[in-house]
Amino acid sequence: MKRILLALLVIGTTIGLSSCTKEYITNSLPGVSYVLAVKQGDWQLQSGTDRYKTTISMPQLDSRYFEDGDVSVAISYDNDKTAYKLIPAVIRNYSYEASYRVGSVEIEATEVGTNPTIVPPGDMLVKIVLTDAEIGN
Repeated sequence: MKRILLALLVIGTTIGLSSCTKEYITNSLPGVSYVLAVKQGDWQLQSGTDRYKTTISMPQLDSRYFEDGDVSVAISYDNDKTAYKLIPAVIRNYSYEASYRVGSVEIEATEVGTNPTIVPPGDMLVKIVLTDAEIGN
């Protein structure tokens, strides 16, 4: 009788444990990047300053990315497409910085050189990377 009960217990345990499967959820693509052209004419000089600003419409930057994700911005001048430089940075007599809100990214370029004539930055490519993240708080 004990052997029958033991056999039934072993069979029941085997069936019960073998039916459990571990499920893995992987996020194979946690971010998305966009490369956009910004032309010299897209910059607007801020009144009374040596600072230029351009605003890039980014409807993909929704409240989810704004609240819990990460937004990074890098630039590459059109005549030097071999590398992107993350901003904030000083590149070619301009100090660049970026800010963002839901729906747009704003880039400011402050002239830091000694050129008496302030001209807008040249044509460039802007790479904007939106990265997903889990809520940590």
